[in-house]
Amino acid sequence: MAQLIGLALLIGVPVHGLKPVPMLAAAVLVGAAEVVVVRTRPALLIRHRETVSGVLRAVRRCGSIWRNPAVVVLALLVLTVYGWRIALGSFVLPSEWDGMWYHLVGPAQWIQEGRIGHTPAAFWSDVYPQGQEVLGAWAGVFTHTLRWSWAAGLPFFLLGFTAAVGLAVRFGARRDHALLAGLGFLTIPAVIAQSSTSYVDVGAATTAAAAFQFVLALPSGRGAVEGRLNHLWLAGLALALGTSVKASNLLTMACVVAVGIGQVVVTFLADRRAAAADSGSAVTLRYGVGRLVVLGTAMVLPSVLLSSYWYIRTWIKYDNPFYPFTMFGFTGKGTVQDLIMVNNTPGVIKSAGGVPAQLWESWTTPVANPFSYDQRLGGLGTGWLWVLLPGVLLGLVVFVVRRQWAPLLGLLLPMLVMAAASPGPWWARYTVYLPILGGVFLAVFLTWVTGTSERPAGAAGYARWAVAVAVGFALVGTTGNSMWRTSEPTFVQASDWHHYTVDEAVDLMRNTRTQQDTVWPWFTFPSARKLPKGSVIALSDTGPDIRLPLMGMKMERKLVQVQGDNDLTTFEASLHRAGAQYLALDPSGWRDKQLVDRVETAPTRFRLVSGNDPVRIYALDGH
Repeated sequence: MAQLIGLALLIGVPVHGLKPVPMLAAAVLVGAAEVVVVRTRPALLIRHRETVSGVLRAVRRCGSIWRNPAVVVLALLVLTVYGWRIALGSFVLPSEWDGMWYHLVGPAQWIQEGRIGHTPAAFWSDVYPQGQEVLGAWAGVFTHTLRWSWAAGLPFFLLGFTAAVGLAVRFGARRDHALLAGLGFLTIPAVIAQSSTSYVDVGAATTAAAAFQFVLALPSGRGAVEGRLNHLWLAGLALALGTSVKASNLLTMACVVAVGIGQVVVTFLADRRAAAADSGSAVTLRYGVGRLVVLGTAMVLPSVLLSSYWYIRTWIKYDNPFYPFTMFGFTGKGTVQDLIMVNNTPGVIKSAGGVPAQLWESWTTPVANPFSYDQRLGGLGTGWLWVLLPGVLLGLVVFVVRRQWAPLLGLLLPMLVMAAASPGPWWARYTVYLPILGGVFLAVFLTWVTGTSERPAGAAGYARWAVAVAVGFALVGTTGNSMWRTSEPTFVQASDWHHYTVDEAVDLMRNTRTQQDTVWPWFTFPSARKLPKGSVIALSDTGPDIRLPLMGMKMERKLVQVQGDNDLTTFEASLHRAGAQYLALDPSGWRDKQLVDRVETAPTRFRLVSGNDPVRIYALDGH
């Protein structure tokens, strides 16, 4: 993922290289160079062969895992629900609100321009990091459609699964219990809901979990500091991906770097004590500090190389790398609380009181049906409330009894800090890393109950095995209910405003050509679809949220943004300077409503094309 994003930035920012031929050539050249380097360096070739043989050996050893019936059932359920979500993403038009607003509009403008740059007609794309959107743009460049952009999120889902499994195994869980941890994360309603959309919250969470996984898997023992460089570099890559996806992962970076440095310092001090008699403490100290700087750089450098572009781009244009938010001494339009949370906090949360009461209100709310991709309450599901959350407490007891502090100080504490610093910890999409924590701790507890042997022996062994399997089926039962409620009916809305059932969605997939007439929000823009290809449509700076249907799924039309003005002549001049042929105004917006009233006083200059769409479309100069 990092390589694909890096390649796109390398050829798509300085030059107009976001086109099929340059991108294909870059991918082939880099891939060929990697093969040549590995084949010509014996050490890398040996490592490559060891990796391949290790993967094959792990696959062969998987047979014993499936003796746990809870793992088998949960795996089948997960495969079914994600197979269904992949089908929805592949054969039904996208309809998520933020995708229609900016997640897909920004990449569409890049593809139209042939380069990655500013997107004035999609403000949030212009100021937010866009790493996941760059991955989606790869498919868009070659297919010239945004239909496959949702698939850019799937690698992040797999990353979350592997991070949960890896952390659980690292802390001592059996493989079957570790699989329960990974599968449990994938059953969370808020996670499932984003799997066929362009939302980036799962990517932000799973990159954080992967970074913790690599940091907490550092080699131990005297002389192992040098061997930690590769692990910390991979942790840095995960952080680079995370900060490319969402700015909130800057806090994650601070937490991961602190954990990584803490572990290295502990080992360094142990090495210093052991080597003091031989080389002198002062020499060891100087060597250790230098090594600490190198290792710390390994964690930070990938973000400097990969994700810094997005913040520098915003800084240059808006004098604030975090614009429009006021934070870290930079002035914007307001805080995250002012601009995001005030209008998105449900009344029951506002009236709940403190954070604990808000969390309880959110976690105990039943999963909504139909389930939205932007679910605010109940998004972590009953599996989190009744199984994974108790798993955190049970695992905490195990680690304390064992005096195993790395999971507590290196994973539990940082994730609690991240949740406490979140502007809305009650909002499931902001805290989907918590089920990873719950799954990991639960897996360790189950292994503590059953022992490390995957084959139970004796009556006591089978009794402990039965307890662990019962807990696994409790996870299956609670998450199975949530998975069903997220799937039936679907989140896709029809032209009569009901949500498609599974059967109706299957029929819908068979009629892809008519979906623009039957799927929200596409069916509400019939007039926009009739505009000629290549048309340039202007929006005001406070224009409509739903913008992608104005462009078209195949990016047939272009969008430009102009500043609204009380003087109609000045406003019209701005439209002509922008090359606009049409003007789209949202009559439900307070600012656009004023512009509607003004332009309709000059029908010869602003000819109404349609008033039936959610926006009023006016032709300029006889278009």
